[in-house]
Amino acid sequence: MKRITAIILVVATCAALAFAQKQASPSDVTLQFYSALKDRRYVEGFRYSVYRGALEGLSAPELKELEEDFARSFSDLPDKIEPHGEQVTGETATVFLKFDGIDSLQQVALVKVSGEWLVGDRESLALVKSQGRAYFFNARIQANEEEAFDMLQRVISVQWIYAQRFEGRHASLEELIRLGGLPKDLEDGESGGYRFTLTLSEDAKSFSVTATPDVYGKTGRLSFYADIGGIRAEDLKGQPASAKSPVYKPK
Repeated sequence: MKRITAIILVVATCAALAFAQKQASPSDVTLQFYSALKDRRYVEGFRYSVYRGALEGLSAPELKELEEDFARSFSDLPDKIEPHGEQVTGETATVFLKFDGIDSLQQVALVKVSGEWLVGDRESLALVKSQGRAYFFNARIQANEEEAFDMLQRVISVQWIYAQRFEGRHASLEELIRLGGLPKDLEDGESGGYRFTLTLSEDAKSFSVTATPDVYGKTGRLSFYADIGGIRAEDLKGQPASAKSPVYKPK
């Protein structure tokens, strides 16, 4: 009888602990989320968020591949993060955090799913459900394409400035980097999952630059083409874009 009573007590205690864990407050969940990400425990951290479904089914090599993206995204998290209150409205919540070194409070959205608070919002949850294990790879591609577009805008801008100073002539990629107009990480022609190639006309009075995915379907899908007239892009399965490509319209 004593043994049965002890077993019942153990079971009840475990159930109570499990219930308490499920009923963790929005602030508790948010702190656990950021603590895990700060410590590079990405799989554990994302389990406190709506992005947990994007990790299901990923192989060890795929997780390893994504670690670099995660490290880059969360490298600036401060060592000290303090909660400064929360607002709960039905099955949504907002947690206010004080990041060390930042004066303003950071707002973090949460939603309740199956009785459990998760960092994120309904829109992101729906995207994860629709894309599944492809979600983080699609997010990487979108970020890389946006960075490639921004870099091309920068190239056009510095070429315009250069031409104003040097009688309408334009500069090579190497020259623009040497002058500080473009970042040094572009020296090998690669940046953010894209390969950049700048071509000058014989008299240097005109230029064009292409940006092509390093690995089509993994680092990007769109191929870009730019000149002084603007930026064009289309999905060419990894082949370079041209002046005949459609004008690119950022989302």
